[in-house]
Amino acid sequence: LVELCSDLGGRVLVHGSPAQRQVEPDDDPSEAWKRARTQFESIVPLAEAAGVVYCLEALPEPETNFINTIGEAAEMVNQIESPAFRTMLDTKAASLAEDRPVEEVAEKWFPTGLLKHVHLNDRNRRGPGQGNDRFAPLLSALQRLGYDGYMSVEPFDYVPDGKGVAAHSIGYIRGLLEN
Repeated sequence: LVELCSDLGGRVLVHGSPAQRQVEPDDDPSEAWKRARTQFESIVPLAEAAGVVYCLEALPEPETNFINTIGEAAEMVNQIESPAFRTMLDTKAASLAEDRPVEEVAEKWFPTGLLKHVHLNDRNRRGPGQGNDRFAPLLSALQRLGYDGYMSVEPFDYVPDGKGVAAHSIGYIRGLLEN
């Protein structure tokens, strides 16, 4: 996937995969951490060679019980110590797992250099502007922080359909950025 991302002109690849990173009840969490670290370390040379940043996504429970917060993802990133391995901000995940508003999460973590990508999605699993989450504070924070990377829209519930979600999300985000 790293090579495919590069071949297609991509520069960021996100590792979410909640079902593939559960720590079983009889498993030692520290051993699970070591196994995950070994696997992520094995990806780093590929990512470095391909010019891709591989981002570990923090996901909330109950999606997974392993690396739920950006702080936990940052700990893994810091242990691996490669600019080709970072974490990212998923607005739905952060709004469910972090102890502060998403814009404050961005303000805390972007200056560290550990966050390299942003997914915009509502807690209701739809696109930005299709639920109750407000994205203006986050977008303002990202502008103040000088974030110039891509922001992707990551809905899971495509209402009315994929093209409709894309059009609505793009219009909503552009409207916020233009104000």
